[in-house]
Amino acid sequence: MAATKTATITPKASFPPTPRGRPPIPGLRKRILAAAVHVFARRPFHEVRVEDVASEAGVAKGTVYRYFRNKEQLFLASLLQGIDGLQEELQRVAASEPDPVRRLGALVTSLLEFFWGRDLFFLLLHRSEEAGDAANVRAWRARRQSFAQLIARALKEGIAAGKIRRVNVRLATEALLGMLRGVHRYRVTGDTAQESVSIVLDVFLHGVLARTPSRHTALFQRKP
Repeated sequence: MAATKTATITPKASFPPTPRGRPPIPGLRKRILAAAVHVFARRPFHEVRVEDVASEAGVAKGTVYRYFRNKEQLFLASLLQGIDGLQEELQRVAASEPDPVRRLGALVTSLLEFFWGRDLFFLLLHRSEEAGDAANVRAWRARRQSFAQLIARALKEGIAAGKIRRVNVRLATEALLGMLRGVHRYRVTGDTAQESVSIVLDVFLHGVLARTPSRHTALFQRKP
């Protein structure tokens, strides 16, 4: 009986999927984002249509959807780009103010004023995280980390100069950022950014007790 030959099957090479549609146009996404920044700055989120951003950018509505899945993603991306500008401003503030306490005040002022009236950013960011859109979440966390580093540096320098008492810098930084988020998130009609900055700084730097700092600790000690 003749030997049966076994066919050798060579596995097919795998290639990355070919992107659909036309290739991206260099600089077009940046142009759409710049248009979105202008449009969202002029009108509330619920009044803006994707068509408005497309018209501002000089492209068709379908072109916008090639780069951004929906209006929420476009809004988040436009604000994140605006936060890049905020980062540059904070870096300038940090470099131009040698006194750590005054620098801390300038950083708090810039942060609170930038996010004042932009409550929707955090809501959409939370929705983005729930939807598994990790890119925007990662981008925000990276920028937030840079804010935290600037605040922590001011605190450390203030401690070293004897202007700020010794505290856990990491926790103090998170406490300050949390105060900013809370004051902004739960503001009511009549609240102003300027007044909120003053309250946050006063409470953070001086506390709320009408006692000297040296007597605060005893209030929180557990009784045996």
